[in-house]
Amino acid sequence: MMRDPGRAAILVVDDLSEKHLSYQVALEDLGQAIVTVTSGEAALQMLLEQEFAVILLDVNMPGMSGLEAAALIRQRKKSRHTPIIFVTAFADDVQTSEGYSLGAVDYIMTPIVPEILRAKVKVFVDLYNMRAELTRSHALLEQRVADRTVELEQTANQLRAEVQERAQAEERLTIMVQELAHRVKNLLSVFQSITSRTLTNNRTVPDAREILIGRLQSLGHAHELLTESYWRGAELLEIVKAEISGFSERVHVAGPAVELGPSGVQTFALIVHELCTNAAKYGALSNAAGDVTVSWQMGGTGAGSYLQFSWVERGGPPVEPATHEGFGLSLITAMGSTPSGDPVIKFAPEGFSCTMRVPLDTIQPNRFDRVSPMVAEHHRPLSRRA
Repeated sequence: MMRDPGRAAILVVDDLSEKHLSYQVALEDLGQAIVTVTSGEAALQMLLEQEFAVILLDVNMPGMSGLEAAALIRQRKKSRHTPIIFVTAFADDVQTSEGYSLGAVDYIMTPIVPEILRAKVKVFVDLYNMRAELTRSHALLEQRVADRTVELEQTANQLRAEVQERAQAEERLTIMVQELAHRVKNLLSVFQSITSRTLTNNRTVPDAREILIGRLQSLGHAHELLTESYWRGAELLEIVKAEISGFSERVHVAGPAVELGPSGVQTFALIVHELCTNAAKYGALSNAAGDVTVSWQMGGTGAGSYLQFSWVERGGPPVEPATHEGFGLSLITAMGSTPSGDPVIKFAPEGFSCTMRVPLDTIQPNRFDRVSPMVAEHHRPLSRRA
């Protein structure tokens, strides 16, 4: 089956044919070919006939389940590396682990959210089209080398140099595409985590909107700093300054120069944003007399090196202990929990304070950018310190 070079094919496997329309509506804006089948057997047959950019595979189907179909798909050389996104209404740890062991790239819970489905599928469609374009470019290059070698033997050395240069360019492009795909997937995970932690049943829509805008603005500040440094990292001092700009005269900052990698920049930006927001609502920045001290220092040596970060509030109204762990505290717990100890969080009468130690090798630049700890922690319960 011939494929339009400008369109990628998306395979939807779901035993309920009435669901196919919802997939088509959600994905039609991508402008790609959407192929739907109702069983794992039909999906295997379809994979013999054409290639697909991504497979949306229902886990729970009568007859051959989605997991069984995925195992057979992976056994075939032609479809061994085709991305599979499992779609399910329920996934426990055992099922999730089995799905990822079969090569799944993601899970999507039903009922599907069209925007999330479209964003995730678009990543793999773009990667498929980029790989196809690279393949076509490589074929054209090889033909050009062959033709010119026959016609102009005396320029063989020049042609070999050109081939090598283009191969290096393709390699750089491949690395760039892989890095872009990783960053997009990571950013989508962060967006999803922030949204799910903000849009909760115990908040009104106006309150949730205000909180969500603030958190996304904080993430935007972090990405501005990263963009300026070509995603190498950013100074912790610049991150803190960006988040406390509205209270700079009442927030005292002290600490040595520390450069954080992309993951550390995002997480610290959100942590300082949450601490500053809560201080303005409930703590030392909610009246005219309070102030905050933000400080950090380096400790340890070699593999045991760490950054100790402290936030101390004084002069605000009396502080009451939080009954639940909110978004900000969950970030602190995720970032600061290490084998050697956990963050120290105090709701003392004189003011809220927290201190955490973070291993340097998890936040310094020049490491493969990992998903922020908040992604794994986004289902923690909320508190009034939001």
